[in-house]
Amino acid sequence: MDLLKNQEESTALLHADPHNPMRHLHRGLIHSKLGFPDLAAADAYRSLTLFEFVVDPDSCEYMARKRIDMTRSLDAAADPVSSFRRLSLNGSESEESAERDGDSGDVDGDGDVDDDDGFEPVSYDEYLENIRDVFRLLVRSLVQCGCMRDAYEFCVQGLKTPDREGRISGDAMLEEQLTMIKRSYKDKSKRAKDGHDEAPFADLDASRLDAQGSVWRVVYPWNTHEPDRNSPEVLQFLNERLKQVAPKCEVRSVALPTLYDSLGGDDGKNQDGDKEVSVQLGLVAIEDIAPGEVLLHESTLLTATNRLHDDLCDACNGPLQGLSSPEPSVACENCADTIFCSEKCHDLAQGVYHAAECGQEGLESIGKDIPDPKDKADYLYLLLLGRSIAMAATQDVHPLDLPEVKYIWGDFRPVEEVLPSLNPSQNRHEQQESSPPATSGSLPFSFHLSILQPMRILEEMGIDPFSSLDRYDTWIFNTLYAKFRGTASGRLSTWDGGPEVCAVHPLWCLANHSCDPNVRWEWGGEITFTARTEEELVKWHSGGGGRGGGGEAGAVDNNSKGRKASGNVGIRKGEEILNHYCDLDLVVKERREWAMGALGGACLCERCVWEAGLGS
Repeated sequence: MDLLKNQEESTALLHADPHNPMRHLHRGLIHSKLGFPDLAAADAYRSLTLFEFVVDPDSCEYMARKRIDMTRSLDAAADPVSSFRRLSLNGSESEESAERDGDSGDVDGDGDVDDDDGFEPVSYDEYLENIRDVFRLLVRSLVQCGCMRDAYEFCVQGLKTPDREGRISGDAMLEEQLTMIKRSYKDKSKRAKDGHDEAPFADLDASRLDAQGSVWRVVYPWNTHEPDRNSPEVLQFLNERLKQVAPKCEVRSVALPTLYDSLGGDDGKNQDGDKEVSVQLGLVAIEDIAPGEVLLHESTLLTATNRLHDDLCDACNGPLQGLSSPEPSVACENCADTIFCSEKCHDLAQGVYHAAECGQEGLESIGKDIPDPKDKADYLYLLLLGRSIAMAATQDVHPLDLPEVKYIWGDFRPVEEVLPSLNPSQNRHEQQESSPPATSGSLPFSFHLSILQPMRILEEMGIDPFSSLDRYDTWIFNTLYAKFRGTASGRLSTWDGGPEVCAVHPLWCLANHSCDPNVRWEWGGEITFTARTEEELVKWHSGGGGRGGGGEAGAVDNNSKGRKASGNVGIRKGEEILNHYCDLDLVVKERREWAMGALGGACLCERCVWEAGLGS
């Protein structure tokens, strides 16, 4: 495809010249044409950051921290349109200006000329020529993603930005986007008032606009890091690892119902009435497993907690040991607030992730002590992203090649199904209607957590967010987010009931979900699977609920619905290990809503399909 070739070429040019704002803008326009408004928004924001650095050197925290000095003459400060001096983004003026002012180009004061990766010269005229295009792309892309709050703020900012003649004037495209944002605000206001007259836009409370939208979960066409999970080589590799943590289980290919089109909780059938399936990985018992038997135990360092200065191990998130313990807790020598539960965790952390974080005090508060419980889960995913960046930087590997995430499936949709630019069979009308909707098959996306905060994490680790896009680009973050949302386990707070700790256990997460699971799991430093006893098996109810809904009068015998357990055997040889991602006591509608983000669609397990068929 021509657009894919253009994307590849523009990415190569960007990597060769990462601090040129025009490179980011150009690739953003291509991403927009491809149908990736999320990636276009990220490119536009990076372009905006670099362009604004030309006007205000203090606007880019990373470059300011690097002490890159971009000074303007007094005349330019007074009249930037007519006399802004041509500046090179490495802190030196253009060659012509430097010769005129007798500047040798020694910006570090050490006698050596600092080329600093060969930053491209950018003039104020170039800023005026392109800045409105940057805002147009950024605002339009955020609107398409459904991130109306940030789209509105950037739209207002863009309308206050000078045009090509240096004048503050109207802009038809930004005004059009503002109208769409107003319509979104009015629709939301009307829904909130149950059909009453909506609040006038003049009284806009920007906090009431949606900050989070959604984008497609796809394997991007240029993503070469996804393995063939069903290949004999991958299965052999995973089973060698599984022997260490679950010797009575085996990784196998299993057929699962396709969920991304099950928006209304249907039975997963296509237009022809046939059930669509997706071949994925699962865990299968290779021996009989007794009720109450622990069949899997696994540790991981891909963990996160949103509690600041908590009494948990920084590495495994297990409880810290007291000084009198035979194996007391250990503090990092360079950052005393970072505590590990043991010498083993301390040593593992240094080689796995902590080297990139050590001494970086600015990282400590990111995503911590979030006041609103409903936001805590999203910030935990951000913290998992930050840990993945630290792991990749410490180990010098691509984040998608980390063994903790490489073999995880993120409920990705076939990219050709959702992007008209890659599906020539779609007609023009279909292409116009193909912007990502807020569907169950979509990935939650926000400017703050998907673009801004990841850039901040990179900056705090001393990683240039512009020149490191080969490993830390937005599409990579989206891919990681999709994997985390489908597999991360969590623990709720005893204070407010919100999630406070989460982790990705790469082998544990291979077990597929069911609302009638045959195992229960616990996590406290390591995660375990235990075969459920007969008393722990879920009772199905004709009222569509679990033990808390419908009453005992509506209960039915699980075994009549196909459960194979008999005698004192909890899980038979050949049975699939089935985990659960939601509260099993909820009614089917609420269970499906709860698990939607993890599964990528409405649950189609046997219990959900049966209970939904009862009209509950």
